[in-house]
Amino acid sequence: MWLKAFALGLTNSQVMARESFSPEEEARVAEVMRRRESGEPLQYIMGEADFWGRDFCVGKGVLIPRHDTETLIEAVKRQIARSEEFTFVDWGTGSGCIAVTLLLEYPNARAFMLENSREASCYARLNLERYNLTHRAELLSSAEDIPPCKLLVSNPPYIPSAEIDGLMRDVKDYEPRSALDGGTDGMKFYGEIFTLAEKLSCELVVLEIGSLSQVKSFSRKFVLCDKVYDGGGFPRSLAFRRRNKHEEEDG
Repeated sequence: MWLKAFALGLTNSQVMARESFSPEEEARVAEVMRRRESGEPLQYIMGEADFWGRDFCVGKGVLIPRHDTETLIEAVKRQIARSEEFTFVDWGTGSGCIAVTLLLEYPNARAFMLENSREASCYARLNLERYNLTHRAELLSSAEDIPPCKLLVSNPPYIPSAEIDGLMRDVKDYEPRSALDGGTDGMKFYGEIFTLAEKLSCELVVLEIGSLSQVKSFSRKFVLCDKVYDGGGFPRSLAFRRRNKHEEEDG
């Protein structure tokens, strides 16, 4: 019912109250149903996805925000006071849902949003505009000009390559593989992220993970300081703080 209502731009009650629909309306409903039956994600069909209680523009070429990723926001909020003034990097920003949410949660923060996909960048820009945040963020394809930042946050691709074909159809056939594929062991990008965090003198790194086994060993400059668990009881987001000089010498 609600999908039919979406196709017609009506409420469920309005659809139920109608006795008939025009051929043009029936065609619109049929097209939406066809797209869904082919496996296209509902979020792509509707053009929006929910994240942290807000709607974000999404579509073909961008990863759909997931509620598991909200653990990143929780992890940051457990480490940084809302009143603090700071800059952060969102590595692989995609739709921009993480950066936009943090900017809204932290009124004194500024963001550098890294994304090398043109399609995804378009959605990130739309979402910045949607929430009137373009003056507090820079959308970049390279980290070369980013100044030192307090925080690096990221939901990198972390699904092992061999597992992608076993994912649900609406994920493997529609969402961008580049946003899913973490290489042979799913750990392809974590070393790169920690290297960038060191270069930018970040005090804090917050990452979504698919496996706990290797991530914490990627950098001697940072130490695991917090874990946030998802609804299934898995440690989904990890927070790392920069080691002080004494800890580096002892390590």
